[in-house]
Amino acid sequence: MQYAVVDVETSGQSNKITEIAVYVYDDEHDAIVEEYSSLVNPETAIPSFITNLTGITNEMVSTAPRFFEIAKEVFQITDNRVFVAHSVGFDYNVIRNEFKELGADFRRKKMCTVRLSRKVIPGLRSYSLGKLCESVGIELTDRHRATGDARATAELLRMILKKDTSGHIQNALNVRSKEASLPANLPAETFHNLPEQTGVYFMHDEEGKVIYVGKAKEIKTRIAGHFADTSIRKWKFKDQIHDITYTLTGSEFLALIVEAAEIKNYFPEFNRAQKYSGTGFSICTYQDQNDVTRLEVVKQRKSIGTPLASFSNPVKAREFLRRLREQFELCSRMMGLHSVQGACFDHQLGSCRGICVGEEAPETYNQRVQEAIETFTIEFGNYIIWLRGRHREERAFVCIENGRYTGYGFVDAETQITSFDDLMDVMIPQKHNTDIQHILNAHIPKLPSKDIQRYDSVTI
Repeated sequence: MQYAVVDVETSGQSNKITEIAVYVYDDEHDAIVEEYSSLVNPETAIPSFITNLTGITNEMVSTAPRFFEIAKEVFQITDNRVFVAHSVGFDYNVIRNEFKELGADFRRKKMCTVRLSRKVIPGLRSYSLGKLCESVGIELTDRHRATGDARATAELLRMILKKDTSGHIQNALNVRSKEASLPANLPAETFHNLPEQTGVYFMHDEEGKVIYVGKAKEIKTRIAGHFADTSIRKWKFKDQIHDITYTLTGSEFLALIVEAAEIKNYFPEFNRAQKYSGTGFSICTYQDQNDVTRLEVVKQRKSIGTPLASFSNPVKAREFLRRLREQFELCSRMMGLHSVQGACFDHQLGSCRGICVGEEAPETYNQRVQEAIETFTIEFGNYIIWLRGRHREERAFVCIENGRYTGYGFVDAETQITSFDDLMDVMIPQKHNTDIQHILNAHIPKLPSKDIQRYDSVTI
């Protein structure tokens, strides 16, 4: 069999090829039987940090052929040969995208020397090309240049072929194995052992740091979808994945909440949507010097009393207050909606009973404020949400205190819960954030009333 061992250098973020090298290794003759290399004009500027890494400058590639001018040679030298590279997904997809821009379909059987090295030469501290070659005694010159890296990878392939006595190479070439789509540094067993159940998953780098958090109804299927995405922007992410762990939740609702909490907890490098959700705004209540109960919109970091509800922006929060004002004939000045002195505008229209000018007693006004608050305490009060557990003999619960998510847990379906403290013993504490509040706002109205249980500080 013949293997086209390939390495490409690129321009960085745009991933246009700046240099390519291909060495064809024939295992029957145990020899390199063909080779090709060339600088490539990427038709885009090479950033200075890439030049510092590879030594390839804009001047060097200015007179080099563009990819379409060498595409025929690349296509022919890899045709009917196994495409091999160290972290094959990156090199393969860079080249495939170049052909795609030319309107051509580039498909080859592929094999990864990172994955194979982990199986055939186990126990090394690092499987980066430089460290690996140093560990096994392969000479590596011109590091981070296509010719040097491809030549060393071809020698590594030769060593793997001679050491593989367990059929790892044959399995890698089996189309049904799907190993070629897995991240180079992720053990296949880790992927195969993932469950097809609902929960939250954590992707870890070489140091064990969480670099991505996600949720899924079927964890293994969702992660396979990540790995099937061949877009180049994914490969920096994929190549850093060394392990995957997970937490089963039983329900998608709980998975959403746990995901939102864990993203804020770990602040993973590759989660962008929920990391920067902003400060958020709350509706708080407090008593002023005249014993009038006030409602006001504040930034969540500037708590002035008990937070009743959270919103992503002040416009939504004020609109919510306006609806309460109309329904319960409250005072816009006492709700922070108008900053005028004396009578509010609503009093002039007859829709405010005059608390702002002393025409209504605080006690009667405060009673209507409390009635208004009670209309949404099912969403923002103290309660337990009961959910499906991870299996039939179990129930999950979510705890909300003063409108804020405080944690979740699981109990046996037959266990009798007589007090709030019974749940606190098994609750997994978590922190509230605006994304969780949005999830609660969106999903709680859809839940059956029997699954929402109010409680006081002692009993439920």
